[in-house]
Amino acid sequence: MVEAVSSFTRPRLRINGFAVLGFGLLALLIICAAFSPWLAPYDPNAQDYRAVLQGPSAAHWLGTDHTGRDMLSRLIYGSRVALSIGFTAVGLAVLLGGLLGVVAGYARGLVDEAIMRVMDALLSFPSVLLALGIMAALGPGVNTIIIAIAIADLPMFARITRSQVLTVRERDFVVATRALGAGPARIIFRHIVPHITGPVAVMATIQVGHAILTEAALSFLGLGIQPPTASWGAMMRNGFSYMERAPWLAAFTGLAILLTVLALNLAGDVLRDWLDPRGDSRR
Repeated sequence: MVEAVSSFTRPRLRINGFAVLGFGLLALLIICAAFSPWLAPYDPNAQDYRAVLQGPSAAHWLGTDHTGRDMLSRLIYGSRVALSIGFTAVGLAVLLGGLLGVVAGYARGLVDEAIMRVMDALLSFPSVLLALGIMAALGPGVNTIIIAIAIADLPMFARITRSQVLTVRERDFVVATRALGAGPARIIFRHIVPHITGPVAVMATIQVGHAILTEAALSFLGLGIQPPTASWGAMMRNGFSYMERAPWLAAFTGLAILLTVLALNLAGDVLRDWLDPRGDSRR
């Protein structure tokens, strides 16, 4: 009986223009990241000083940078860096923050107070500033960027998970399961966690875009991905140095970041409408 009450079915996803645009762009970006060695027309680090700062042409569709490297190839390889860092960092933040939030929300009392006060302390720092401090302490590198972004996003997922657990733990099917003698582990993983994944998944999808922006900001400041690895933030920094002579450097890089964040935000909005029990998509 408890299993029947606690189970639920997902509604059919409503297909609309925003869903097609968001998931279409996201699929295109994932394909570019996964198959970049085959899709890029040139080696992203190959320098050609005979083609320095050339505009878009048949040979170089998006032009070249200040060392003659093909911009399209570097943007394609940059998508691999951006998406891998974004998804890995947010995944780590969801895992650790979700665990802390579940423990705090279910245990309550001193455990809840201790965990949430630490999260409040981390939230007192702006996420980019906190990531900058961690990067300055640990040094540049891909792993350091992932750790810095994950720590900066940790409090957000801990708080949203805790709030969802506080709501679900008082529902009738959880109270009935507890009355039947089920242990905390069974209650949490069998009955609570499946009912809180929706809001967390929506927040994670949108937060990947924020993580990509954070990585780009760190690389723009010289604390992120180091040359010659293709990074959208570092490419944007180089583009600003040649705005008058080669405006396409910053323009195409900024457009890539814009489309990526837009795709993730649209995908998050579609998931929110799909998972929200009060949304129109469930009627």
